[in-house]
Amino acid sequence: MTTNPVIEAIKSRRAIRAYEDKPVPGSAIQTMLEAATYAPSAINVQPWKFTIVNNKDEMKRLSDIAKPALIRMLPDVGDEGLIGLKKRLADPNYNIFYNAPLLIFICGVKSQYTVYDCSMAAQNMMLAAYTLGIGSCWIGTAVGLANDPKIKTQLAVPEDHDVHAAIIFGYPKGGFPKAPEKRPPKILKRID
Repeated sequence: MTTNPVIEAIKSRRAIRAYEDKPVPGSAIQTMLEAATYAPSAINVQPWKFTIVNNKDEMKRLSDIAKPALIRMLPDVGDEGLIGLKKRLADPNYNIFYNAPLLIFICGVKSQYTVYDCSMAAQNMMLAAYTLGIGSCWIGTAVGLANDPKIKTQLAVPEDHDVHAAIIFGYPKGGFPKAPEKRPPKILKRID
């Protein structure tokens, strides 16, 4: 049986939360950005714009700003995962960006479709990264931080734009983990 490399990349890519202390080369960043621009977009607006952060001190600063706000947002009751997250966020050494060497914010002009367009661009970037041997992880907790007016200014995000994705990239420490088993798709109804 012949394997399809696109399907294999989709099935094999995993969120990576431990990275080697090795920068992502500019050529790889350019390849990932180009892959993002090939995402579909509503009426071909191509709304995405990118802020690239490859300074670990700046990522740590942003993480330290985000953590107290995230702790306040989380309820005091919950499952073990939520309780564990609150403990990690309270740890001064915990970095929401997992000490990755590269962080890319994706933003777009405010519109009802831009969140979808930017999300598809983000997925293209993560798949492209995987094919280059680079791990990635979508950091949803950073989106609220990035949309704070003061932080948006620091990230050069225009006022009429929203940040829709924050993705970290780097070479996975210990390689790529095996993909977990996935449930088959649930079809609610088939209309033929």
